[in-house]
Amino acid sequence: MAEQKKNLLIVFDLVATLTDAGPRYVRAFSDMCERFGYPKPDEDEVMEMLGNKNLKEITQHFLGDIDTGLQGKFMNSCNKECDAMLFRDDWQETLFPHVRETLEKLAEDGYKLGIYTGTREDALEDQITYHGIKPLFEQDYIRGKDNDRDAGLDSRRLKAAQLESIVGQYRKDCGDDKAPVLVIGDSASDAEAAADQGYLFIGFAASDRKKDKLQNSGVKFLMTDFEDLPLLIKGAMGTLATEERQDYTRVKKKHPPQL
Repeated sequence: MAEQKKNLLIVFDLVATLTDAGPRYVRAFSDMCERFGYPKPDEDEVMEMLGNKNLKEITQHFLGDIDTGLQGKFMNSCNKECDAMLFRDDWQETLFPHVRETLEKLAEDGYKLGIYTGTREDALEDQITYHGIKPLFEQDYIRGKDNDRDAGLDSRRLKAAQLESIVGQYRKDCGDDKAPVLVIGDSASDAEAAADQGYLFIGFAASDRKKDKLQNSGVKFLMTDFEDLPLLIKGAMGTLATEERQDYTRVKKKHPPQL
């Protein structure tokens, strides 16, 4: 049991999983649509697409087939606006409830923690620094997006490639080419990317709507509160102590899996 804990790598998606950053991405996109003279998008629809679609796909969905040069200018403006908003006095962004305490507990318990995300590498660095969680993660197990290197990859393929890279490095470092991996994410593309690589997955849903979508995607393990994650990890890994089984059953009843 101790050996399983020692060798377990837990990799988290960032936006809409750890950080409640979705509203900032949506606001930046919406503001740029208006600034460039396009109709204001349905912000709920934009939010639904985050994590499952990249910025280019979202832009094409709302703006249609526009000139390549204009598309690049629009996307670059979206990124700059989104980055700048994080440091504006009138903008406040938070982690989801119990994220910080849970990450601290997992790190203290000896799990290795990583991050994968469709967020650009520089913006990723700013985000984890802003929220003060950077020290809780192993730098070698963090992957963000490079717009040149990763151009043309949809969210599922990008995240699968990032997970493969992180896990390859981790298994090399720990000397165990079969070391267990657990992925935590909030979207169907997260679940699919984990499944593509054969990794265990736990979905996080901050809303009932997202919960329904994850359940309908066949996600077996699901949480709506990070406070429940340590027990769900033990249940998924088969490492529950006898005295923890009652609490685990209670947690599972809060969000039963869709099988």
